[in-house]
Amino acid sequence: MTMTYTYKVSGIKVYSTNSQTDIIKEATLHIIGTEDNESYESFMPIELAEPSGLFTEFSSVTESQVQEWLKGTLGEDQLQANREGLASMYNNPMFSNAATREQPEEKELLVEE
Repeated sequence: MTMTYTYKVSGIKVYSTNSQTDIIKEATLHIIGTEDNESYESFMPIELAEPSGLFTEFSSVTESQVQEWLKGTLGEDQLQANREGLASMYNNPMFSNAATREQPEEKELLVEE
């Protein structure tokens, strides 16, 4: 089976000027690689360039548009490097989701009142 990749956006930061409001300055791009029901995620905040040409009002911006802007800013080489990094985690015991003695799961106790 081959790893499939999906993308999502979070942490959008905006600013305004005298003529435009809610201009996206930065957003976090998440790359999620999934194979055999196991998922691995890489994420990075990316700063976007000043808008040029046509301006899309924030209320009309879609997540897929922001994904394309972020992926374009990051560049295909860096996207490919991130996808390869996620693929290298599959079946790698260092990145297993299962807790082991070598990689225990961290838990917190409930606070008694």
